[in-house]
Amino acid sequence: MREGGIVPGGATGRGPAPGADGSPARTQGEAGPALRKVDLHVHTAFSSFRHLKFLRARDSYNDPLSVYERCRAVGCDYVAITDHDTIDGALDLLSRRGDLEPTVIIGEEVESFFPETGQWVHVNVLGVDEAIHEDLQRAKGNVYELVGHLRSRGLVHFLNHPLQSYRMQRKPMRFVEDVLDLFTHVELGNGTLPPGQNRAAAGILEYGRRMGLERFGVGGSDAHGLRPIGTYVTLAPGDDARSWLASVAAGSCVVVGREIGLMELIGQVYGIVGRYYRRLGTAEGRREMSPANYLAAAGFVPICLVGVPLFMNLLSYFGTQGLSEVVRRSLLRSDPEAAERSCVPAILQDEPEA
Repeated sequence: MREGGIVPGGATGRGPAPGADGSPARTQGEAGPALRKVDLHVHTAFSSFRHLKFLRARDSYNDPLSVYERCRAVGCDYVAITDHDTIDGALDLLSRRGDLEPTVIIGEEVESFFPETGQWVHVNVLGVDEAIHEDLQRAKGNVYELVGHLRSRGLVHFLNHPLQSYRMQRKPMRFVEDVLDLFTHVELGNGTLPPGQNRAAAGILEYGRRMGLERFGVGGSDAHGLRPIGTYVTLAPGDDARSWLASVAAGSCVVVGREIGLMELIGQVYGIVGRYYRRLGTAEGRREMSPANYLAAAGFVPICLVGVPLFMNLLSYFGTQGLSEVVRRSLLRSDPEAAERSCVPAILQDEPEA
């Protein structure tokens, strides 16, 4: 397997990532501390789908223990669970398997907003407990207040998929400056989004470094099914989860990965739709449904059959790809000489071993 990544200085890092056998990678020439592997963006069945609440649908049906086992199977040393606006998935896992606690990182993908434009953003927070979760939910309405709170608490956090919600709410370079003002860490490797989004995210970080800012990249699969887990990961030294997080906070990390591509993404989307309807046949699924929910679920069947989920995902995918290119070109125009010197390195070329 050939892998590469972005190291804090912006150069290409090459070398083996930790394998499925759990053997840790080491830095160049086998010198330095072992690098431990974590997928920093993974969902379980406790992530809800805010757009289709009338269906009582979730945007993942992954059992937390299955997520843990899949992460370990693809070579992750620690397992981060980062559900949307909840830590219940991680807590459910630990309630069943308390012995796993040393290798579990409780995270939360918090949805927040730029108050000037209404643009939503997703901020991944790591090292969360129940009290912190409650504080995050109170602060989440305004991204400036949320980030200020995270900084005051010393919590490791980063901006997920920075271009996914960008639809020219601000001029490209103003948005770039907003991102760099708010976040020291940005997800530059996301397994489910178009390659252009990741290239633009890497460009944002490189622009920040040229401005003299210490800005760092992290990576995660953004997996809502089990198969994509591990397609993007973050490597950092740390003999336990706490020291590993400290390394990431300090920027001592490398990102390796690949995008799953459009066809696999569409397959994942329809797989989640299928699991939603299969779940309606279970006692647990029926308990969550009201007559109005059943009516909505019946009405959603022809919508799926005529390809509306396909169309919506194509629209989002190519919209994100196109506007990411707008941002990338704006970054290049901001410093033509740097544009000639710089190139975004390839990251992971081959599919991670399962």
